[in-house]
Amino acid sequence: MSDDEKKKLIVKEIESWRRTKLLPEQYCDFLQNLYLDDLANRPKSFAGEAVRKIGQATSKQWLLVFGIFALICLVVFYFSAFPLPLQIGLVAVASAGLTAGGVRWREKLPYRCFLLLGSGMLLMIGGGAAILQLHGWTTGAGPLLLLIVCALSWIVCGVALRFGMMQWCGWMAVVVLYAWLLARQISDPSWIQVQAFWLPAAFLFFWLSWFVSVKIRSTGTVLFATALVLWFMPEVYSALYGVDSQWIQIEIVAKIAIAGICLYKWKKQWMEWVA
Repeated sequence: MSDDEKKKLIVKEIESWRRTKLLPEQYCDFLQNLYLDDLANRPKSFAGEAVRKIGQATSKQWLLVFGIFALICLVVFYFSAFPLPLQIGLVAVASAGLTAGGVRWREKLPYRCFLLLGSGMLLMIGGGAAILQLHGWTTGAGPLLLLIVCALSWIVCGVALRFGMMQWCGWMAVVVLYAWLLARQISDPSWIQVQAFWLPAAFLFFWLSWFVSVKIRSTGTVLFATALVLWFMPEVYSALYGVDSQWIQIEIVAKIAIAGICLYKWKKQWMEWVA
């Protein structure tokens, strides 16, 4: 290790003492002054690093950032005045742009990647809900179509781009859609019917997670997580719609015990296609 690298390591260690209050502030300054010519060069916190980068930005970068911010504000303010095709196009293009940004930063900055992907998904469903509200389509088939579009988009993009969280959000949208359709079609189901609505789907997703994991490991993991959610969905559905709700606590405890025993017994098998 070179002398510069040793100095950087020592300075970082002193800075960690400062953050954890292990030493008083003036002692940390004194120790860092032994290794730094200027205390302004000491490691910055996240906020300090952000402020430093802002201070180093050029005038063109400042104009670009404030121009983009002003454009976003104008689009938000006048969104309701745009025609329907333009509204849909703006939401679609912005969501696709955020997703593309997430793909670009996937390897270098994973936190930024997930932030952009999450923002893109929220924009899609939030912008879609805003469009439905503006045009009075909040009842009927409008929310149903929005959920279908979001679910299909997230699942397809998640599989194509190997983003497990995106796939899982898509399958959760499918679960919500399925529960909604059941509630509309069957008004007063029995306990047996509720179990029959969800448990076969849970077993199907367990099997699919094994079948698909051979080719696409991330998709297998997502399907396994979705199967676990479906395993407990009868109780969630019963709680939401008041189906024999007096036994829900016992059912949940029993299902947790069954799931725990099965997962422990066959842990070598399912960990191979999930891990």
